[in-house]
Amino acid sequence: MEPLLIRGKRKYLFCTDSKGAESLYNLVQQAMEDNAPFDFHVIENESDSFLDLWFSQQKMGTYLYLSGKWEFVNRIKKLALKAGFSEYEMQMKVLGKIRKKLICCKCHGVNDVDDELHISCMHCGLKLEVSNHYSRRLEAYLGYSSIL
Repeated sequence: MEPLLIRGKRKYLFCTDSKGAESLYNLVQQAMEDNAPFDFHVIENESDSFLDLWFSQQKMGTYLYLSGKWEFVNRIKKLALKAGFSEYEMQMKVLGKIRKKLICCKCHGVNDVDDELHISCMHCGLKLEVSNHYSRRLEAYLGYSSIL
């Protein structure tokens, strides 16, 4: 799903890795046409401490757009949440595969999944269905026992 410009925000932050810059250009163009303040950053080797400081200096009403590979988007999202952004103040575009962690409902073992809807738990062998129930604390989805 393509991100959409949410008009009327105080400022926009466009953050991307080198692979995701192109997917934000339309949004940047719309922000420019609206004369909206924005920052566009291609983040490569910036430290977490630098990004923590940068995010903490943003004012209320700032809206964040992230684009790039899963590892990048996940890292920047965590830093933004830590700095006080909410999930309602950001949109993300992930390029490529999304690596998810799945918790087995029987043994609580952690499994890695890509786009599969059903897997066998690598710890206990139970057939699992990938749910949409996500735990921020565990950073994982719940795998329910599958009837297949």
